[in-house]
Formats: sequence, C-alpha cells, structure tokens
Amino acid sequence: MGWELTFERPDGAGDPAYRFDSAGMRPVRRTMERLGMLSYDEPPPWPSPTEHGLTPADFAAALDGRTSERMRAFRSACRVVTDWAAERPTGIPAYKFGGTNDGWLVTPAEIRSALATLAAHPAWARTVVLRGQPSWTEWIDYLERATAHGGFRVE
Repeated sequence: MGWELTFERPDGAGDPAYRFDSAGMRPVRRTMERLGMLSYDEPPPWPSPTEHGLTPADFAAALDGRTSERMRAFRSACRVVTDWAAERPTGIPAYKFGGTNDGWLVTPAEIRSALATLAAHPAWARTVVLRGQPSWTEWIDYLERATAHGGFRVE
C-alpha cells in the first residue's frame, strides 16, 4: 500500500506529487507525532449510501461510467468529508495522513500550523528528533510548497 500526495492546484509548482510506501510513511508520521505536528481532530461522519437512495445497481452503473444524480449527490457529500478542516487547525489531522487513501485534502492552514509547531522547537531538539530521517528536508520543502498550491490530496 502506498500514498500519492498531489497539490490541489499544481499550476507552476514544479513536481506537484510526493509518494510514500507504507514503510516510508510510518517513520515520517511517527516523527511528525513526536514533534507535535499532527492533530487529533475527527472528520464529520461519512454519508450513507442508503440515505442517498443508492443501490448496488447504482454503484455497478458508476463503474461503467453511468453516474446517476443520486450518485453525484453522494460523491458530493463524500467530498465535504474529505475536504473538512477545523476552523483553527492545530496541525495536520492524523486521520488524513497515513490512514486511508480517501482523497483527504490537507489544507494550507493545517500545513502552516504543523510547520509553525516544528519551527517552535529549539534547533537542537529538531536535530535530535530528525536524526536518521534522510528525506525530511525534501518532505518539509514539499509541505512549504503545498501551502502556495491549495494544500495537497492524500490518495
């Protein structure tokens, strides 16, 4: 299993993607937790297909490229969940980072909050925690660039 992170608005961004396999995601996520860069907000509940009147036939039709109005409404309701962000984020929500590949939007405000938390640590503490993290500099560069491009999606 892996994760593909892509800028929400990739215009003029250089490489808009960042990739993790499960072995690469774990240490980065653990380091972000240790540094307080993740938050533990919960997303709104997922919409129910039955509440939207969907049947297995609707899902089968969507696989064939025939999307009903009910399916479009359901997908729209799902997008509200994946795009949700706290009014005042305190980091990147842990559920958006390294959990599922549901297309979570990590917003610029969430990224800025995480980066501010990182910057608040003394340099010696960052050095100790980041020892053995060879890709950390490029990861932070990706986060900084993502703030100017609408954040990124986790898929």
